[in-house]
Amino acid sequence: MTDTTPASASGAASEPTGEIGYADALSELEGILDELDGDEVDVDVLGARVRRASELLRLCRERIAGARFEVEQVVGELEAEVEAAAAVAEAGLDGPDDDDTDTDR
Repeated sequence: MTDTTPASASGAASEPTGEIGYADALSELEGILDELDGDEVDVDVLGARVRRASELLRLCRERIAGARFEVEQVVGELEAEVEAAAAVAEAGLDGPDDDDTDTDR
């Protein structure tokens, strides 16, 4: 079966050679599960299919963990920016210039 999905849509452009993206791995895993749920499971390939399913599960979990880590980093950076902006705004409102304006007149 050939993949007609553009590399950029599936994330395959940034993947190492031979490794598939999350969506493709999940799709293949669903296919294996459907095959194993069927009435006519070929015993000769059962072990190989279960092993492949295990590999796909591991890959999907790694991708999810990587995405979670990346999201947490971005959120942390955004929170730091908000805190810094709030500190600058607070320093501008409570600064010494506010007190001096009334006494100079």
